[in-house]
Amino acid sequence: MPAAIYEGRTISDRIAESIRNEIEKRGNPPRLSVIRIGKDAASASYFRAKIRKGRDLGVEVDAHSLPPETGADEAANLMDSLSADPEVDGIILENQVPEHLSYVELANRIPYWKDVDGATFASLGRLMSGEPCLAPATPLAVMEFMKEMQIPQGSSVAIINRTITVGKPLSMLMLSSNYTPFILHSRSLRIREITRSCDVIVVAAGHPGFLTPEYATGRTSVIDVGINSKDGQITGDADMEKLAPLVRAITPVPGGVGAVTSTMVFSNLMAAIKLKPQK
Repeated sequence: MPAAIYEGRTISDRIAESIRNEIEKRGNPPRLSVIRIGKDAASASYFRAKIRKGRDLGVEVDAHSLPPETGADEAANLMDSLSADPEVDGIILENQVPEHLSYVELANRIPYWKDVDGATFASLGRLMSGEPCLAPATPLAVMEFMKEMQIPQGSSVAIINRTITVGKPLSMLMLSSNYTPFILHSRSLRIREITRSCDVIVVAAGHPGFLTPEYATGRTSVIDVGINSKDGQITGDADMEKLAPLVRAITPVPGGVGAVTSTMVFSNLMAAIKLKPQK
């Protein structure tokens, strides 16, 4: 039997509708500040997409676009000002900044309750320790697919990625939801043996078509986090054509995890309002 194909649009639309309803009930829109520094094309695209998405959901979005020559003190002052502003509920700093600036240093000026990207050391530390926090959007999107696929608690999950933005935080979310994660990477031994023994494979290897039928079985559910450009086409890390006739379930690229990730940023924004420390 061919795999069930889990599209991201259905999940994204459901979450977006919940956000719109919550904003309507609140009576006043949450406020998100998005900062971009420099002229990186990809950063500009993500910047504009977040602004469009936020306004479509009914969020008040403040766009701050700074020139490439912006100094470290000026950038830090903006981050501190937004962090201290009680009217700002969430802050995003696009991670492609000019070489003379440090994204890590700037982003870590954001308090954990406004860190809707889940990118700061404070947020990641709270995630590790089980404290209330805002997790990175991509791992949160993967968890939404786990729910949609109805993966039972206790199931084993092979995560082919060990980065601080995907693999590490995702493993913590998996553990907190009572799954059994295995983190795999380029130096891991017996990768195929491990993935074939697992119920779910989350692949974010950064190589188009990396995951082939040799890694999976008929009971495997595949969640593809990869985004690659190959021959002018956007493709994932899983070989969809070869895997779909074999596995239990699979997500497409494009139209899968990426479609949900952008919405999870705004789900985090709604959570940020509740996370804000009370005076």
